[in-house]
Amino acid sequence: MEKSFPDKKRQGVLSELEKRLSYRFRDITFLETALTHRSYVNENPQLAIVDNERYEFLGDAVLGLCVSDLLIKKYSDFPEGALSKIRAAIVNEKPLAELAYKLEIGDGLLLGKGEEISGGRSKDSLLANALEAVIAAIYLDSGFTKTKTVLKKLIRPLLNDDSLHSPYFDYKTALQEFCQKRYKTAPVYMIVDSCGPDHAKTFEVKVTIAGKVMQSGSGKSKKEAEKQAAQKTWEELHDEKE
Repeated sequence: MEKSFPDKKRQGVLSELEKRLSYRFRDITFLETALTHRSYVNENPQLAIVDNERYEFLGDAVLGLCVSDLLIKKYSDFPEGALSKIRAAIVNEKPLAELAYKLEIGDGLLLGKGEEISGGRSKDSLLANALEAVIAAIYLDSGFTKTKTVLKKLIRPLLNDDSLHSPYFDYKTALQEFCQKRYKTAPVYMIVDSCGPDHAKTFEVKVTIAGKVMQSGSGKSKKEAEKQAAQKTWEELHDEKE
């Protein structure tokens, strides 16, 4: 069956989404399918169109591979277990829905009346699934390399979000191993300040490596301050290494 091309009004909606994605489709019907919810298909059988669920399936796999590729290059010292947890945090429903919301993907969705009335355009699950479908559409339109380029730009904020990766990585251990290999010495942590009442003290810690002060960290405990200082130092040395 021949694919029906969107009308002019619909083309305008899709064109605006292309701008937000920073990607121009060679075949716009891929994007149209990615934005077609099953509720719309069920209510419009005469259109003989398909919903985006198969695209969601493919997009989930493409996203996982792209994120894995980006993570293993960005965090070359992270163990497999930490990388798996960070990937799971990034491809989770909530961050994907937030990204879809920023891209205004909900505005372009084709929904059935019932789904529309129930607020489908702002549902996290629906938005996350739609984003995965859009990723599949880009993949089908241009292949993996181009999709990874588009995704790298889109998910950069997630890749740089400390709250997503810091809980899964032991920066103190990583910094110690790194320093032993590179400088043949271990990092030294020094408390340089503490303030506040005994029940709510704040500590400031500095890290020195071979006598050179690197970074400082603060926290409500010495351990927390040391962890922050270690993370900042490890990231500085990692960036310097790259």
